[in-house]
Amino acid sequence: MRKINSFFIVIISFCSSAVLPAYALEGEWEHEFDPYYTNIAYFKTLDDSPIPELGKRSESEVYRDLFFRSYLPRFILVEASINPLPVLGVLIKDRDEEGLYTDLAPSEDLNLVEVATAGFEEPYALSLFLGNMVKYESADGSGIKSKGFMGYLASYGHWHIRKNQLVDDRWGEFEWKLKGDQVLSDRKLSWSFRFGFKVHDNPLITDEFYVAVKRERVQELGDIYSWIQNGGVEFKYRMDRETGAAIGQQLIVDKKIPIKKKGWVVSLGIGFVRDTPLKYKGNLLIDKTETAFVLRPSITF
Repeated sequence: MRKINSFFIVIISFCSSAVLPAYALEGEWEHEFDPYYTNIAYFKTLDDSPIPELGKRSESEVYRDLFFRSYLPRFILVEASINPLPVLGVLIKDRDEEGLYTDLAPSEDLNLVEVATAGFEEPYALSLFLGNMVKYESADGSGIKSKGFMGYLASYGHWHIRKNQLVDDRWGEFEWKLKGDQVLSDRKLSWSFRFGFKVHDNPLITDEFYVAVKRERVQELGDIYSWIQNGGVEFKYRMDRETGAAIGQQLIVDKKIPIKKKGWVVSLGIGFVRDTPLKYKGNLLIDKTETAFVLRPSITF
């Protein structure tokens, strides 16, 4: 527990430098429902000034504006999240009295539950974000408002998922993150860039540095078969925090199908998650590099 406690002492000290005054604006609640990531969040500004509205901005201009505003956090967000399908995968394997988990394994090296849940290593997380948020209009002159965020995110949890089994582990994560979207008259773009580190109380799980990129595009009137107009990509590279050696990579390519009449977006992610023997130790050790095929069906409303 020592390194996790030290991690959160640093986070608490950082947060205490941004004291919330009594006259801060009322906060707002947001939520997101997704089979893989569902959350509820509360956010508000740390002073009495309104959220900056920048007018018409391109994506690169949003990056620039956020970067120059990120040195002093003016915005706080508290979030609780759960990963429903990965949790379901744990329950299926844990309660395999009727052999459902076993039946979903066509071979020793392939299990359909693992295929659908690979890449998610925690069932839930509690997170605190400190940074800046801006509102801006789309560059196409449509006047549609979008939001962008940049700042520091700290997360905590006390379980680790390995091959659909829970491992006791109190973990802490700290990252710098840039996230935003741009809603145009005919399409929506969203992006996320982040890098940080993750520490584990369980000595059998390797502490890591990582860098991750995610971009998505949905164009309701675009070519439904085009991966450029309706698709996304997510990549993550992970390194041993002590040696810098690679401990894993993840690449997911998403195909999105907008259903305009319903306002839904159906997506199917295809990719891989690769783990090296450096990721675990002791009785969790893997003998050789493992590459798991990933198939992620999802729908957003």
